[in-house]
Amino acid sequence: MSSSNIEQLIRTDLETLLYHKSLKNEISVTSAIEIAAYVAAKFLRIIYTKNKEIKTEELNGIFGIISNIYNELFSNQLKIDDFKKISSLALDLLKDTNFDVNCKAFFKL
Repeated sequence: MSSSNIEQLIRTDLETLLYHKSLKNEISVTSAIEIAAYVAAKFLRIIYTKNKEIKTEELNGIFGIISNIYNELFSNQLKIDDFKKISSLALDLLKDTNFDVNCKAFFKL
């Protein structure tokens, strides 16, 4: 899977989840952080499942793509601390033994 394909898949997930939250008037910095964390964790899990490891450049790539998309969508409204929360939450989500079930439930909205 090429990096442009991954970027488009991540963009689609982010925009879809943000759109559905906005329909419910539930969009906030907190919900945007949670959405980004779940999307990041989902793609990191896919990489890990396929390769049995996650390389530093893959980790940085996923978070970099999300950062670029969010900077574009939110016109640089999110701060460095918000992006740190995204990465921290994503990594915590991956540690959860129920991640796969929780992720499916989260993406169902």
